Amino acid sequence: MSELAVTGIFAGYGGTDVLRDVTLDVSPGQCVAVLGPNGAGKSTLLKVLSGQLRVREGTRTIDGADVTSWRPYKAARAGVRWVGEPRPIYPSLTVEENLAIGGVVARREIKEATERVYRLLEALRPKRHDRAGSLSGGQQQMLAIGQALMSNPHYLCLDEPSLGLAPVVFGEVARLISDLAEHGVGIVWAEQFPEIAKARSTHVVVLSAGAVIASGPPGEISDAQLEAAYLGTRAQPSTVS
Repeated sequence: MSELAVTGIFAGYGGTDVLRDVTLDVSPGQCVAVLGPNGAGKSTLLKVLSGQLRVREGTRTIDGADVTSWRPYKAARAGVRWVGEPRPIYPSLTVEENLAIGGVVARREIKEATERVYRLLEALRPKRHDRAGSLSGGQQQMLAIGQALMSNPHYLCLDEPSLGLAPVVFGEVARLISDLAEHGVGIVWAEQFPEIAKARSTHVVVLSAGAVIASGPPGEISDAQLEAAYLGTRAQPSTVS
């Protein structure tokens, strides 16, 4: 079975659990949005998925193999990449040099990987010789995603890609995210803002205080369930799948 999954996860920092009995899975070609307010545990969940944070209880699997104890570099080699803040780009280097850093694990295929990224992210092609620091916020976000794509990952964990972007620019990034899923990448992206994320995803998970309060296709996630997460009102019964 091809999927990245966590089951019954309890994890956090300094002996305090941020996530409580969280289960989530994503297959190649799926786009899973993780919604919830600040402090809900979205970033923590993505760190667990990408191997950056150890779990106290529960399991993490990649394509059926138990990888709960794996460190991030092993997860990356198995096809799981993370993109978040601070963006892992080098402002003084060119776009192409930043992409090459992302392809360091497959140096023999850097040319092919770079061309593949440019086909997916056409806006970066004319900027290939520009320094990353001169790019707009949206272009820098695309470069960070492109850097991760250089290793041809099966799964991408994107931590709040809207951060610092104007709504119209975030709309472009959201279109890119759904396009990547259509090209066969499994996407898990954490977002504070639900409407665009729901419109561009195949599945939605809503977190509140570190627990899943709703899970299902976007059309099955009600306004009442979102209000329960964002405003602390009483949740309606969730659709968990």
